[in-house]
Amino acid sequence: MLPAMSLQPQDAYYWQYAKHLSVGYFDHPPVHAWTCRLTTEIFGDNAFGIRFGPWLYGVGLLLLVFAFAKRIGGDKTAFWTVAAAGVTPLFSIGSAILTPDPPLLFFWTLSVYLGYIALDDDRPWIWSIAGFAGGLAMLSKYTAVFLGAGFALALIFTETGRKHLKSIWPYLAIITAVIAFLPQIIWNAQNGWASFAYQSTRRAGEISRWRLDLFGGMLVSQMLLIGPILFIGVVWAGFKGIWNGLFDRNQKSLFLSAFTLPVLVFFTLISLLYWVKMNWLAPAYITGAVAFVRLIVQREKGVKLLKWAAGIAALETVLLYLIILIPSIPLTGEAAYFAGWRELAERIQIEREDMRTDPFVAGWGYKVSSELRFYLPDKPETFSSEILGFPGLNYEWWTDTDGLIGKDCIFVADSREPFRDPKILDSHFARVEEQTELQPERGGKVVTTYRIWRCFDYIGP
Repeated sequence: MLPAMSLQPQDAYYWQYAKHLSVGYFDHPPVHAWTCRLTTEIFGDNAFGIRFGPWLYGVGLLLLVFAFAKRIGGDKTAFWTVAAAGVTPLFSIGSAILTPDPPLLFFWTLSVYLGYIALDDDRPWIWSIAGFAGGLAMLSKYTAVFLGAGFALALIFTETGRKHLKSIWPYLAIITAVIAFLPQIIWNAQNGWASFAYQSTRRAGEISRWRLDLFGGMLVSQMLLIGPILFIGVVWAGFKGIWNGLFDRNQKSLFLSAFTLPVLVFFTLISLLYWVKMNWLAPAYITGAVAFVRLIVQREKGVKLLKWAAGIAALETVLLYLIILIPSIPLTGEAAYFAGWRELAERIQIEREDMRTDPFVAGWGYKVSSELRFYLPDKPETFSSEILGFPGLNYEWWTDTDGLIGKDCIFVADSREPFRDPKILDSHFARVEEQTELQPERGGKVVTTYRIWRCFDYIGP
């Protein structure tokens, strides 16, 4: 299904990362970009080449989960963890799209697995390898910072862990983690610590008042992402594991909860103030799923519940694939963000040829710009909101606006990300002409409205 699915805006944007190869980036660390550059060099700049890396990480993740679950809970736990979690939209569809999450989850799980071996076999030297894997998880996505909280809890509240804390090895793990994460540190140091500021102070500045609707939206999205039974089971197993670990001295339960609850609790609290995206809690579901299945398979009718969990999750995944792949199913707005881009590219190519001045192409927001670069036949360099003096995420680091001065432009805005003040184009171009809008359809419904302008003689941002 990798080539059959239209490129999502995230696919296209992160493919742009790979076209602008760097030791680090503004809004995410670089592992997914490096991976995409490698796979597209092998398979080409196509959907398969872009998505092969995420798929490979997904396969590796399932193998790691199986090995980890088998070690901590036996064959039955391993089988049902992979069976129940592997068919969820999170792990199946999530591994078919180029985002930072597939490498994050792979290296997160590798780090946790190695950490468990270090404790279970009382081999503290393994911590340095677990630390390096954790650093690669951090080099994939900043969410991996929660690995530090998990390992701290596991070391402090387990007998073997406290013994290891008296050795040098856990502290060497911190050093190896920093070494692995060094490329993103170097990028930040060279760019005024912009990425760290964006993910901390700027995000915090967007938090406002308490909003129960955001909390409710988070709960619904998580139940859709992994299925309602598995979601409720992960939450239950996470808290039960803490109880069993602290009062029954169950080291396995405590270890699993240490990597589940910090992520769950933190983002649940944040969801009362800020919109938490569906994939932000993903790392918690690795150990959470293992913990839930491990507890359930011990019960007489536990397998029946796991069959229901796997069945519901698989049904959700199949329905989502059908919705994406069957064009006769009507969708509109944000639910159809994967649709309309080919039609837009065909129209923009006609505009480019008609202008005959080799105009550059720009869009309002990274999604339009990235999709157009992929779907235009010659895959030209495209630009975003930064040409108008607005934030453009990584485009701000890729664009030399001085080199565009005096050139003509085709500017595009998608109604799914409203361009509220088109008159601002007049401040950046000598002359602006709006063209006939484009309204692609899917299943008889208008997906979105694209507004298109021919802009002449770029003045600057």
